[in-house]
Amino acid sequence: MLVGVGGFVATAMLTSRPALFLTAGWSIFAICYGGAISVIAPRRYWPLAVALLAVLSVVGGFALLWPATETRQPPAPGTEWATLRTGSRLAYLRLAAVGPRHAAPVVFLHGGPGVANIEGDAEYLRRLAASGYDVYLYDQLGAGGSTRLADPTGYTLPRAVADLDAFREAIRAPKVDLIGYSWGSRLAAAYLSAHADHVSKVVFVSPDRMAGDNSNLVNLLGPLDAAHLWAVLRQAFEPRAFTAWVLAQVNSRAAHAFAGDAEMDARFRAIIAALAPALFCHPPDGTNGGDPGFYANTMLPRPEAQRGIDPHASLRRLDTPALIVKGQCDYLSWASAVDYRDALPHASMVYVPEAGHELFAEQPDVFFAAVVAFLDGRELPFATVTQSSPPPGYKGPTGENH
Repeated sequence: MLVGVGGFVATAMLTSRPALFLTAGWSIFAICYGGAISVIAPRRYWPLAVALLAVLSVVGGFALLWPATETRQPPAPGTEWATLRTGSRLAYLRLAAVGPRHAAPVVFLHGGPGVANIEGDAEYLRRLAASGYDVYLYDQLGAGGSTRLADPTGYTLPRAVADLDAFREAIRAPKVDLIGYSWGSRLAAAYLSAHADHVSKVVFVSPDRMAGDNSNLVNLLGPLDAAHLWAVLRQAFEPRAFTAWVLAQVNSRAAHAFAGDAEMDARFRAIIAALAPALFCHPPDGTNGGDPGFYANTMLPRPEAQRGIDPHASLRRLDTPALIVKGQCDYLSWASAVDYRDALPHASMVYVPEAGHELFAEQPDVFFAAVVAFLDGRELPFATVTQSSPPPGYKGPTGENH
C-alpha cells in the first residue's frame, strides 16, 4: 500500500492530470500486491486475493472519485463586486457612515487566510458606521464571493497586497484606516510597509505572526471537546479530502484538478464550523462560518507565497498610529501581539478579558469603545499593555518573542 501511495505522490509531482497519477498509483499498488501474493500465499488462495483486490478497487475508487456535494454560500445582501487592475474580482460590502463622515474610510481585512465572512463580520462593524466611518469589507482573492484562481500557486502575499491597494483605488480613497483581523493583520502589516502613504491608522486584532510560519492548528484543536474534535478529524481525513490535501503539498495544480474549489470549499466550511468553539472564551450556541476558500488557505501560509516579505524593518521607520487588541483566550500567541506593538513606534496595545480570538464578537462593547476612541484620535478608555509578558489570567499560548 505504501509503495502505491509513493507512486501516486511521485507521479503527481510530475503531472497535474488525475487520470495519470491515480492510474500510476493504483497500478503500482496492484503490481506489488500481486507480487506479494504470488510469493507468500499458496496458489489455492490466489482467487480469493484477486477478489479482495477487486473489492479494494471498487471501494477505493468510490472513496476517491465520488466528489462531495458542491455548495456555494449565497452572497450577503448588499454585496457588490469590484473588478480590479490586478485582474481580481472581489466581493465587498459597504457600510455607509451615519452622521458626519470621517475623511478616511475603514477597510476590514478578514482572517484565515481565506476565511471570509463579510455578512457575519458586518453585523458587528456596523458600530463603526454608526460612529461616522464608511466601512468596507471584502472577500480576499480565493474566498467568499471573490475570484478563484485556476492555478492555486497564484495565491501569494504580494498579490494580496496588490489587491488591497487596487481595492483602495477602486473605492477612490487616498487614505484608509485598516483593521486587520488574525491573518488580516499580516496582510495589513505587509501593506503598511509597502504603502504607508495610503494608511492613516491601523488596528491589529488578534494578530497572526507578522512573518514566517503561521502553523497554529495544534492551538486551535486543543480547546475543542471530543465531539467537535471528531467532527474536524472526520472531515479532514475523509479519503478524498485527505488525498486532495496531500496532493496540495506536492503539486497544488494536481490537487485542484482532482478536487475543485466548490468541493473543497464545502469541506473546508464544515471544518471551520467544527473549529468555531476554539475562537471564543465562552462559545456561543451557533456561528456563521461564511464561505471560506480551501486553496487560498492552503497556499498563502507557505514560504514561497510569502516571497520573503518581512515588514519589521520598514515598520520601525513609520509614524503611523497603531492599536493592537488582544483577548484573554486567543489561540494565537501573546508574543505575536507584542511583536506588532514593539515594531511600530506609535503603537498601543489593549488587553480584553473574557474574550477569545474573535473578540469583536465576544466583547463588542469593550472592543469598539477602544477602536472608535483610537480612530477618533481620543484617549483610549482602557489601560494599555506595556510589558512583554502576559498578564495574570491569560489563557492563550505565550510563544516566543520575535
